[in-house]
Amino acid sequence: MPGLLDLILIKDKVNGDRDNIFMMLFEKAFILIALLVVFLIAVALGLPDWGVALVVGASLGPIVYGHYYVIYIRPLKKQQNVDVRRKQRTG
Repeated sequence: MPGLLDLILIKDKVNGDRDNIFMMLFEKAFILIALLVVFLIAVALGLPDWGVALVVGASLGPIVYGHYYVIYIRPLKKQQNVDVRRKQRTG
């Protein structure tokens, strides 16, 4: 599992110079919307306050990591696989 520095380096490799403010805002907004959905589901289940806090807190890590995986890590892995296949064909 990558650390915070690894994620920042991966983000720079994937985005390069085309990083714009709207994509950064949408990324954070989608994370917050996903956490809001988890919060609303926990409230709808009628959990006590500590239960809602526990569910939202436990889902924070997987939601953030999932977003970073889909947006940054997966494209980088695909690019690495393409590079490896090109080397195998030519080499």
